[in-house]
Amino acid sequence: MPKKKPVTAEDIYRLQLPGTLRLSPKGDRLVVAVGRADKEKLANLASLWLIDLRPDGAAPRQFTQGKWGDGSPRWSPDGKSVAFVSNRSGKAELWVIPADGGEARQLTKLEGGISDFEWHPKGRSLVVAFTAQDPDAKDREARRKKGEAGTESPRVREISRLFYKLDGAGFLPSTRTHLWLIDAETGKAKQLTEDDHFDEGEPRFSPDGKWVYFASNRMPDPDAELQRIDLWRVPTKGGRIEKVKTFDGPSSSHSLSPDGRWIAFLGKRSAAEPWNMRHDKLWLVPSEGGKPIDLTERLDRSIGNSTISDTGGVGATSPPIWSPDSKWVYFQVTNEGSTEVWRVAIKERKPEPVVDAPGLVTDFALDLEGGWVHTSFNSLTNPGEVISFPIRSGKKDAREKIERTRFNQEYLSERVLSRPEEYWLEGGSRNKLQGWVLNPPGYNPKRKYPGILYIHGGPATQYGRAFFHEFQVLAASGYVVLYSNPRGGTGYSEKHLNAIVNRWGTYDYDDLMTFTDFALKKAGHLDRKRLCVAGGSYGGFMTNWIIGHTDRFACAMTQRSISNLLSFVGSSDFGYFWPREFGSAGPWEDPKHYLAMSPLTYLSKMKTPTLIEHQEEDHRCPVEQAEQLWAALKSKGVPCEFVRYPGEPHGMSRNGRPDRRIDRLERNLRWMKRWLKK
Repeated sequence: MPKKKPVTAEDIYRLQLPGTLRLSPKGDRLVVAVGRADKEKLANLASLWLIDLRPDGAAPRQFTQGKWGDGSPRWSPDGKSVAFVSNRSGKAELWVIPADGGEARQLTKLEGGISDFEWHPKGRSLVVAFTAQDPDAKDREARRKKGEAGTESPRVREISRLFYKLDGAGFLPSTRTHLWLIDAETGKAKQLTEDDHFDEGEPRFSPDGKWVYFASNRMPDPDAELQRIDLWRVPTKGGRIEKVKTFDGPSSSHSLSPDGRWIAFLGKRSAAEPWNMRHDKLWLVPSEGGKPIDLTERLDRSIGNSTISDTGGVGATSPPIWSPDSKWVYFQVTNEGSTEVWRVAIKERKPEPVVDAPGLVTDFALDLEGGWVHTSFNSLTNPGEVISFPIRSGKKDAREKIERTRFNQEYLSERVLSRPEEYWLEGGSRNKLQGWVLNPPGYNPKRKYPGILYIHGGPATQYGRAFFHEFQVLAASGYVVLYSNPRGGTGYSEKHLNAIVNRWGTYDYDDLMTFTDFALKKAGHLDRKRLCVAGGSYGGFMTNWIIGHTDRFACAMTQRSISNLLSFVGSSDFGYFWPREFGSAGPWEDPKHYLAMSPLTYLSKMKTPTLIEHQEEDHRCPVEQAEQLWAALKSKGVPCEFVRYPGEPHGMSRNGRPDRRIDRLERNLRWMKRWLKK
């Protein structure tokens, strides 16, 4: 048998990542979108796969071919075809393919981008959320095809909106996202919403097909009140838009009950509070609107999926799924290092777990007749498979889980992995603190190994029981990886979540240092003199904060970080909305407060050798944050390097161009070897 090899940065090209998952109307097949990095095209692609659930069914097979991005599959109501969004025409359009085989055909030619869609209950049409191509961009594209000069970029950008750019999208087009009705046979399109002052998204048909429900911020100035997202509905035939009365807080990820009486949705009661003050909860409201009922009031956890990794990303939250009798709602919960599936009865309102296996449920589908929850599942030692779990809630079930796919089995059989060890300890305020230690494969406990403390972004996310490729690369290179969930993140109590609102760098700093001290005592093979600290986004903020408050780390790697809150608020894509997280007054009214929370204020204490990494198209934490840190450290004489990745947004480490992700990992290893290896 060939000897297993260590995990490498290049293994990005070997990973296959199942995501969006849908069950056929008959319950006999699954369709799943599987992502992968392509070395030839230097792009992240996706294909659709079919999984036969029948006992004598065929093996899983690739359903769509080619080097495209095929995603968001949806079965037609009769189960005869699958609609999906693909960029194979050059833009995100809607395509349809026969379920029993055949060529996919392009259904829409709207010349823009489709972000979401749903089939009409009778299958005669589909509703899409569509953003038309910016007129200037469309004109430049036409002139570029003619060979005209000066078409590579706009001549000028005239900014009129407060919210005019978005990370991952760049400068927002002058057009808005609206709802269109698409004929399922001809592709003929009819626009349902038109007001170019607002955007609409998440379209959902009512069970009788007479209404389209959607989410939209229709305040007089939506940019000034970003969290005022409400539920609305419009007749499928077109007509006046009606508001579904709920509350003033944000409402999204909605789902209508099969009997048409109720809407289940995720949200918070108030739009005025800081973002990270309250958990997202699961609410119930009559389909015509009314007083919302908190279905998860007894569950002190974040509803949705906010577990972070570089194989599951910060996964999108699946909309709640109703039982056919409209009595139960199934939903995701971020809980103590896992993303689980729970359910709640709308009458008793007592949430209970359904799938609580250690790992990350990135999407799920229900087969209540057979008693299964089908999931795209990511675990500590597998980046993703389709796994079916028996519904154990409320009854005993002797059946075991069924692994439906083996997307990553060949790769995993050729690699030496290390399994993280999980720990619980008491923080400085007698708070519960969860964390993991990932040792090098086959490490010798009598030797001393260098280590790295990694800090997650957010802060309202969590590390967890998910496969983290970068961490495995670090462990394979001889480093002990420490990671934990300090106060300020999701997955635990609301008290844990809101502990650092308006006080970043306090309780979170205490928890990170507490976990580092614990790991040093627990892992005697960890060398306290050869430690690195690293993190991205909020984790980059904390990395900058730490090197300004202690010199216990031999080196640091700060990634897409925040260094100066005074300028961050004015330059981030929706930075103007951040003051509610840092205090009610903005930096212009209270500059001393923002300076006190800015890592650069503590430059005089910074002497840790630091690798600064940033993406030039990062609009969440703009590159000027890295530029300020670089100029300050370099001028002060602190050993440092500055690496910039062109054309990449904030989330490059998870979904950026593959060769750039590999370059980043290899540079990090070189930096750590320089300062930590004897």
